[in-house]
Amino acid sequence: MQQDNQKKGFSISGVSIRQHIGTLMLTVAVIVLGVFFILRLPVDLLPSITYPRIGARLEAPGISPEVGVDEITRPLEEAFAATEGVIQVYSQTREGRISVDLYFQPGGDIDQALNDATAAYNRARGRLPDTLEAPRIFKFDPSGLPIYEFSLTSPSLKGVDLRVFAEEELARELSVVPGVAGVDVSGGLQEEVRVNIDLNRLQALGVGLNDVLDELRDRNQDISGGRIFGENSEPLIRTVGRFQDAEELKNLSFEVSSTDNTSPTRRVYLRDFAQVIDGSEEQRVFVLLNGEEAVKLSVQKQPDANTVNVVDDVKKRLEQLKQSGIVPEGTVITTTSDESKFIRNSISNVTTSGLIGTLLAAIAVLLFLGSIRQTIIIVLAIPLATLAAIILMGISGLSLNVFSLGGLALGVGIVVDNSIVMLENIAEGAGMTPGENTKTRLSPYQLINQAEQSSKEVESALIASTSTNLVAVLPFILIGGFISLLFNELILTISFSIAASILIAVTVVPMMTSRLLALRWSSQLNEFWLLSQFNKRFADATTAYGNFLGKVLRFRLLAIGLAILIFGGSSLWMIPQIPQEILPRISTGQARLFAQFPPGTPLETNQKVMAAVDNILLKQPETEYAFTTSGGFLFGTSTSENPLRGSSNITLKPGTDIEAYVEKVSAEFDKLNLAGIRLRIRPGAVRGLILSNSPVRGADVDIILQGNDSESLEAAGRQVLAAVEEQVPLARFRPDADPRQPEIQILPDWERVAAVGLNAQEIGDTIQSAIEGSVPTQLQRDNRLVDIRVQLDKDSVKSSSQLAGLPLFVENNRQVRLSDVADIVNGKAPGEIQRINQRQVYIIAGNLSEGASLSEATKQVNSVLANLDLPQGVSVLPSSASQANEQLQNSLKLLGGLAAFLVFVVMAVQYNSLVDPLVIMFTIPLALAGGILGLYITQTAIGATVIVGAVLLVGIVVNNAIIMVELANQIREQKGIDRQSAILQAAPQRLRPVLMTTITTVLGMFPLALGIGEGSEFLQPLGVVVFSGLSLATLLTLFIIPCFYIFLHDLFAGKLMRVIGNR
Repeated sequence: MQQDNQKKGFSISGVSIRQHIGTLMLTVAVIVLGVFFILRLPVDLLPSITYPRIGARLEAPGISPEVGVDEITRPLEEAFAATEGVIQVYSQTREGRISVDLYFQPGGDIDQALNDATAAYNRARGRLPDTLEAPRIFKFDPSGLPIYEFSLTSPSLKGVDLRVFAEEELARELSVVPGVAGVDVSGGLQEEVRVNIDLNRLQALGVGLNDVLDELRDRNQDISGGRIFGENSEPLIRTVGRFQDAEELKNLSFEVSSTDNTSPTRRVYLRDFAQVIDGSEEQRVFVLLNGEEAVKLSVQKQPDANTVNVVDDVKKRLEQLKQSGIVPEGTVITTTSDESKFIRNSISNVTTSGLIGTLLAAIAVLLFLGSIRQTIIIVLAIPLATLAAIILMGISGLSLNVFSLGGLALGVGIVVDNSIVMLENIAEGAGMTPGENTKTRLSPYQLINQAEQSSKEVESALIASTSTNLVAVLPFILIGGFISLLFNELILTISFSIAASILIAVTVVPMMTSRLLALRWSSQLNEFWLLSQFNKRFADATTAYGNFLGKVLRFRLLAIGLAILIFGGSSLWMIPQIPQEILPRISTGQARLFAQFPPGTPLETNQKVMAAVDNILLKQPETEYAFTTSGGFLFGTSTSENPLRGSSNITLKPGTDIEAYVEKVSAEFDKLNLAGIRLRIRPGAVRGLILSNSPVRGADVDIILQGNDSESLEAAGRQVLAAVEEQVPLARFRPDADPRQPEIQILPDWERVAAVGLNAQEIGDTIQSAIEGSVPTQLQRDNRLVDIRVQLDKDSVKSSSQLAGLPLFVENNRQVRLSDVADIVNGKAPGEIQRINQRQVYIIAGNLSEGASLSEATKQVNSVLANLDLPQGVSVLPSSASQANEQLQNSLKLLGGLAAFLVFVVMAVQYNSLVDPLVIMFTIPLALAGGILGLYITQTAIGATVIVGAVLLVGIVVNNAIIMVELANQIREQKGIDRQSAILQAAPQRLRPVLMTTITTVLGMFPLALGIGEGSEFLQPLGVVVFSGLSLATLLTLFIIPCFYIFLHDLFAGKLMRVIGNR
């Protein structure tokens, strides 16, 4: 009956065979469109990911952290907390800088959240200081990060000249390169005109600091006067007041009156009490490349631009500038970060893995089929399916990146399965048995009819198996969260590969097979000794398999029980011993160092220590170059000035074991015996890859303490830090924020302040202008604006006693000293205040040691915290990294369960039966047992890519059982025999295609499982799971599935008979 339906029903493969010209033209169209999309698809390091975060950055020069929290941070937090969907508000308040980050659940509308956050800021604007500049509010989008960074060193250009050349020549030239969104310059010295005021002369002449600022601001401007409407011309009128050069500032005049109003007013000049220096800003952040002064340039690309092409064009333009002489002779351009190189290596490695997998699969097909024609058909199916998948990627707006390329490489193993089953069945129907007949006795017309009939026999099984593959990965898209966010393109690409594989298998493969097998020519390859011996041995093995299977079926309950006991028990024993992680560490060929100094450390000490660090790094034979900062650090395109911080970005020579390098260098740092100074080095991470909602960047483990009292919170933080450093050897820890630092506090006597007519704002502005300096205006120089900074001479205020003598001008130009209206005391202030949801926190960041497991490190940390007696009011917040890892591990059960359920539903609908799908489902635990065994043997950590592999395995592994069970049912219907006899005939008959599809898939995954080369690390766990799971599951499927097939049908039939009998 089923055969009749197959003959009469619609068949895609049948249409493809009959309409072979149409199929051929569609194949050509796939090739042309595939090549078109390959050339047009954007190439990037990461998929287009918009993380569920909104950031706000504000500059508030001179403001202290405590004042910043009260005046700026707290109003912003209250406003932003009302943004719809926000789950956490994290703020960092440092001297002169405030950062606020809003965290949302993954999957929300971040564009709308950005609009809401901007509206929230606008509502809070009235509560913020009037002098505050507008903030930068932005989404966390990896595409906005620099794609290419290089440093500039020159023997002829130093200091300001090097920075000006970088900004005015290189940055301007590179910014017009197609695809470049912007070029930022950091490091070096910026131009600045400094007006250094002599405090004693200022007091003697009776000029106020604010008078100097006001006069500079008022004088340096051009004012338009309109237009004169004359008879012969209508010229514009402009009053020219702008400074033409720095020398003009010296002649700026001030009218000074006596304090008693008896003496006439007199005029003094800026040169009388100040020194005007046309030079550079005071350098506080030093940037060095291999110990030599350097400037860094960072290139960002436009969102839709091709990273590789943009970087190539930037390099080409730099080369042109060198040849044209614009770049001075001797100037060295050194690449410090090049995403295009990493992308190229990743693409090359993944492509190589795919090609090796294809070659291995082709060899396996050739060995099994013994036919060059049939092998060519299978090999051609792989690029055709890949091109079809690329077309679907292009239509869906995906890019070529590490994740999507991984999906295409994984597709190689899956693609050949369907094609092999289709081809093998057509060849079998045509009488071309591998090892026996390589020519068909059918005429071309008969072969076409036979091919049509044979293709129909397996078409439904192929569609069913492909459907299970597709629905198995569907939960990833539905579940949401960071897993879906990161792996969306990988899952979609795998889905496209699977869809393309069935499309090719039911159209191109049967069409080519029906035509190529009709050729009378034969290579006689099957007569080659190796192949003939293989086929003889395989025929003997098939017979032996059938005989042994018959014996196993007699003791089927024992076989099932042993399988469950051995593999179930061993899996339960192995799982706790397998390490855990969120995502495999991807080698970038770089290491990153952070240095933290104790409070009060002068900049000179910072420089000496970082010079010693550079010396150690450059002595290592693996170090290619070290890009080091002291007095702060560079992050992306921003520069952070901080005398308590230093950093180094180390580029290593190809082939370096980065984790071993980190351990070796850390041991060298320990020999320096730097009291209170923390030097932490870790492997470089892929920039823009965020794995959790942790507020800590660049850390594997985070510990967050929260409390209301800052002193007890800091004491608890020091207590916890000391405990974990001593008791948790699996990670190296550091405080995320700087500790309290010395502070000179000015305490005004408000009665005296009011008596002389002053207020807090005037006192604060005068002090800030005197010490930090104020920039009242700018000097126009060519195409750039140069700051004019007014401040007291550095020697004027170097201690609290000198600060006490600072003059404050009141009515009638009278002077009072700061000490006359305020007390000056020494105290301590926080270097940085961190808050989560409007409460202060103390954050400790940790990086895993070489070979350490995240799950084990987290257990050790939790154990330490559980045994500590923290001060009252201090609590431990849940670790974001730990929560992300826990959610990831829990998602394995959820995703696996959903995938298994959907696979069962598809098969139940396909077969209109519940028993056969249940039989097939028993391959899943066998496959997972194999996957666990592979992870345990290789000690591969369970992480996000393992979960992708496990769920993908659920869809793949059922294919063999589907083929076997469907043939058994067909034989039973055709011959009217019992199930045991049917499965004993079907299993040996399907042994060759089952082993062929398994071996080709396993060999296709093998290069990925090895994880060789940059960018392949994150796919390696996936390859291990599929490789080991499918290998073991296939061996067991050949014996256990026939047992389940008979056992479950007998079981359900027995129950049914009892129900009928009771009625």
